[in-house]
Amino acid sequence: MNFTFKDWIALVISSVLAYAIFGNISSKAGYPRWHGLLMAIPFVNVAVLVMFAYSTWPIESELLQLKLGGSRQIPLN
Repeated sequence: MNFTFKDWIALVISSVLAYAIFGNISSKAGYPRWHGLLMAIPFVNVAVLVMFAYSTWPIESELLQLKLGGSRQIPLN
């Protein structure tokens, strides 16, 4: 099977779009954006989805800490 130039362009565009979507989702949950890249690896993507579904997200931990009256520590860069 030979891939044409159009096929390669479609592959690159869909890969970039998938990374942008999964990276944005993981970023909003409090994980680093590079976790979106893990969705491109077979079998690892299933493990990441299970971890993502059943673990406590960093954003949830931060929200619970704020609700309990804890102070938020702001990292200095």
